[in-house]
Amino acid sequence: MTQYLPILGATLSATGPIFFLILLGLLIKVIGWVDDAFVDTSSKLVFNLCLPVLLFTTIIRLDLSETLALGALAFSLIGTVAAFLLSWLVALLLVRERADRGVFVQGSFRGNLAVIGIALCASAYGEPGLVIASLLMAVMTILYNILSVIVLAWYAGAAASWQSIVGGIAKNPLIIAIVAALIVAWLRVPLPQVALETGSYLGSMALPLALLGSGAGLSLKVLRDASYVTALCLLMKLVIIPFGLTGVAWYLGFEGTVLGVMFLLFVSPTAVASFVMVKSMGGNDRLAANLVMTTTLLSVISTSIGLFVLKASGLA
Repeated sequence: MTQYLPILGATLSATGPIFFLILLGLLIKVIGWVDDAFVDTSSKLVFNLCLPVLLFTTIIRLDLSETLALGALAFSLIGTVAAFLLSWLVALLLVRERADRGVFVQGSFRGNLAVIGIALCASAYGEPGLVIASLLMAVMTILYNILSVIVLAWYAGAAASWQSIVGGIAKNPLIIAIVAALIVAWLRVPLPQVALETGSYLGSMALPLALLGSGAGLSLKVLRDASYVTALCLLMKLVIIPFGLTGVAWYLGFEGTVLGVMFLLFVSPTAVASFVMVKSMGGNDRLAANLVMTTTLLSVISTSIGLFVLKASGLA
């Protein structure tokens, strides 16, 4: 037992600060230190500036020939589709209200990669983990949007504007930053040191501010709407999908940082963007908000357990 204590300590050191910052954001919102205006402003600052700069300055410093994990990329895409289809099947079998099925499916398969997933990977595996997570996140985010539109439009009866979805993906600052960084890194374009130092300052703000804003954006009021569907989504999002996909990835030969990063992305709680999309398409936005809140608060348990098992077994 004693040989596992250092591993447990390292696991909690990786996951603990992430969720403490989220809870701190929730606390300062409850006691009135920040308001909705702060959440909106900080979210825009992180999404449009700080996080893109962090991803860009991290990727351009690495040798992509050694970092680019095409196998992990392919598995993450296939795994996302498999999680989507499994969630839809479960919705058909177990979610009684037809109007809630699309919300359940999106809540089960779509993770908060841009904030919590990236933060977890950076905390657990440092710069290499951040780079791998960034590349996987870019393609998974595109797939998330496409699959979410399909299932929500199917059940909500809302007309999905594919032009706006494609336009939104093309204008996504995170995807733009990752693509630009890949080009710069591949061509080995030199950048002025002053630009890199400035980017370092901006990038260092990204994850703490994003996590505080994520916590402040949560609402305890939605917990009273918890239901059977919420419990089912928690089981899918935090247990069945991440542990199942990680088990398959290990069976196929993935290990080390790549396996750990994939697990942390798959186990990331339901994305805040899922609530926005449900609301815009006329779905059950109260259920969507509840899924974001509950998966975010409880993901610390499944994340810590899964990462501990991977580290203790020497797999990641």
